[in-house]
Amino acid sequence: MIKHKKQRAFLLIVMVLSLSACSSKIIYNNLDWLTYWYIDDYVALTDEQETLFDPVLTQFLDWHRQSELQSYITQIKRIQTDINNGVKRSDIEGYIKAFTDSWQTILVRLEPGIVKVAYTLKEKQVEAFLSTNEQRNLDQIEEHQSESKQQRLDNRLDKIENRIESYTGKLTRAQKQLLKNSNDKLMPTFDEWIAFRRAWLNSISAAFDLKSDKSEFEKALSSAILQSENLRSATFKQKIEHNQRLWVVTLEQLINSLDEKQRKKLNGKLEDTIEDIEALL
Repeated sequence: MIKHKKQRAFLLIVMVLSLSACSSKIIYNNLDWLTYWYIDDYVALTDEQETLFDPVLTQFLDWHRQSELQSYITQIKRIQTDINNGVKRSDIEGYIKAFTDSWQTILVRLEPGIVKVAYTLKEKQVEAFLSTNEQRNLDQIEEHQSESKQQRLDNRLDKIENRIESYTGKLTRAQKQLLKNSNDKLMPTFDEWIAFRRAWLNSISAAFDLKSDKSEFEKALSSAILQSENLRSATFKQKIEHNQRLWVVTLEQLINSLDEKQRKKLNGKLEDTIEDIEALL
């Protein structure tokens, strides 16, 4: 539950980057109540719990604005340089590591306050959170099973192409074929992902079973937040690693194949993102 709250807050921050500078600033400055709006999808906090959570979120947003946003600008400028000079696989691997490190830093920053608030949750609140998440698992499973393997491949490819074209403009036939070839080679991870989500929910439930011992509860919940990777199966990790290696190679080839018009549009998108972030500083 707690991890999802933090993901929601972070996703809102990421969402800001795709909006105009003016709108970005308005949304970022109101992430406190927006975050509560999203949290309510999972668990209804009491007034007392919201009062306890207020400084946690406020301190996080202040820290994020002061300590993290400038590093995002630096990273985007580095990506621009690499794109224009010829990107290498090692560059893309570096981007992935930078994102992973940034996400872990955010988790570490939020974890103490989140654990503090979580300790005040009542049994009914925890049960509601667990059942809501399991229902979402069941909904995803139903949707997954309603499609054939080919439909899932086609839908995923459409999403990939649309997302990339929003940054580069229309892709060439060769570029689309490159994406299709990679999409076909991706190892499916849906079953492992659902198993991981359920394992994580079990770890949350187990932490709350220890609530009579505050120290043990905090230790267990902290582990669920900061070390959830340990809940992934070996097969899941292998598939993720395979897919990541595949996309590193694909992105290297795709980016280096961009023509002048595509590269210009991509640079413009990155410049817009930099301006959006600068408006938040």
